[in-house]
Amino acid sequence: MKTIYIHILNILAFIALIVFNLFAYLGMNFTPQNEPYIAEYTFLASFYFILALFYYLQLKQTSLKSLLVIIIVELLLLITWSYFGNTLLESLIE
Repeated sequence: MKTIYIHILNILAFIALIVFNLFAYLGMNFTPQNEPYIAEYTFLASFYFILALFYYLQLKQTSLKSLLVIIIVELLLLITWSYFGNTLLESLIE
């Protein structure tokens, strides 16, 4: 399987993630809190870790079927993490 499609897909996901994180970072700067933003910054950085992990797994795949399964699992993990990750990190870190 050509890896150029995997690279293009992940570059587009990386650009979308940067835009999302910039808006989230700017939003956190306009809403001051009494506590530090340790969990929030860890939450935003965890998206890059998840994206990098699945990018590595996608490059190791040889068939289209396994690649599509990995992409679907990645999307489900990102959606689930975006809903519940911040609450989990708030309780663990702060």
